[in-house]
Amino acid sequence: MKKLILIICLPIILFSCQNKNQTEKLVAEIKDLKQRNDSLEKVVNGIKDKYVFDSLTIRQIPHYGNTNKLNSIHQEEFVFVGYNSNGKTSVVIGDSTYFDNGMKIYDGDSLPLKNGGFEHKIKLTQDRTSYRGILKTENDYGKSFETPFSSLIGAIKN
Repeated sequence: MKKLILIICLPIILFSCQNKNQTEKLVAEIKDLKQRNDSLEKVVNGIKDKYVFDSLTIRQIPHYGNTNKLNSIHQEEFVFVGYNSNGKTSVVIGDSTYFDNGMKIYDGDSLPLKNGGFEHKIKLTQDRTSYRGILKTENDYGKSFETPFSSLIGAIKN
């Protein structure tokens, strides 16, 4: 009878010890996962008020006053430009803009995205040529940005 009790109790005791070790491992893993989750929450909360871009390009912009003459000083600016190539970034140019619970543009043309920039060409047919548009970018994460703009170009007469 003692052998029978020993045979029955021994597996229970061994299983109990294994179960305790498994429980300790699971508690440690849960603690680790909670710390990782808290860390990820900090990262996500930090991104919410930032602008997030998918791509980056560098622009080399020469100064308008450069003469490129021998012994002259050549000035330029290097700019890092972040942009989204996800189809959610746009520049729309049109005849006029309208503001009423959002921005709208009349007779608008969307400019094509090329290497992070939107190329715009306009023929100067008057002494002063103006145009307006809306710049907009958004991403799945971070802040969205949208703003109207206008520009006036004065033509130099020959």
